[in-house]
Amino acid sequence: MPASPSQQSRRASARQRIENRRAAEAAARAAAERRRRTVIGGVVAGVVLVVALVVVIVVQMQRTATSDAAAVPADTAADGTVVEVGADDGAVPVDIWADFQCPACQRFHQVNGETLEQLADEGTLQLRYHPIAILDRYSTDAYSTRSLNAAGVVVDAAGPEAFAEFTDLLYANQPPEGGAGLSDDELIELAAQAGATGDEVEAGIRDLVFEDWTARITEEASRQGVTSTPTVLVDGEPLDLRQATPATITALVEAAAPE
Repeated sequence: MPASPSQQSRRASARQRIENRRAAEAAARAAAERRRRTVIGGVVAGVVLVVALVVVIVVQMQRTATSDAAAVPADTAADGTVVEVGADDGAVPVDIWADFQCPACQRFHQVNGETLEQLADEGTLQLRYHPIAILDRYSTDAYSTRSLNAAGVVVDAAGPEAFAEFTDLLYANQPPEGGAGLSDDELIELAAQAGATGDEVEAGIRDLVFEDWTARITEEASRQGVTSTPTVLVDGEPLDLRQATPATITALVEAAAPE
């Protein structure tokens, strides 16, 4: 006996309910699977992040260890991080952190360098150079590091006075930012003008013999809180660079000098 229209309608409704329930169950299973994959993905990402952090820490430790063991130029002080020019007996210390690629450092040196060197010659102050290399990104050939390495070669070969002369020459010939720095041949020529010559000087400049040293002294400056160049201290007190003139520096040094 064929089903009546009402029976057919009830059966159709039942089938629809079954299909709806199956669809809902499938959707629930799919959602659960997505959640499971998200959790697994998060755990994997977390593990990858931890591994990456460990790698970064290990690499940094290796860099620090390498830097600490770096070859240090002769005639440097304070564990190789400072070049001292002038006697220290009763002299007022003037500390200068500078980068040879830094235009502001060049301006400071052009305005005040001669006065500082004269006061050092007189024994009134002791110049304490803290050269660093933080501006490699502003040249196409890592000039900050290359010029600082060359300065290390000069002080190693010819002493602090030659380093001071080489500093004068580097600022007088400072290349503009954004391009190539002085070539190795040009650095070798300036080193010779400062009094550092010979095969070892040439090889040291070309082979970046003090490259690790440049990294170490730059890291040391960062640990000491140096965040910009030039940074200048007169008898341990920060110099306001906006008022840095030969007259003001001379007055500050004289005021700090012992009676």
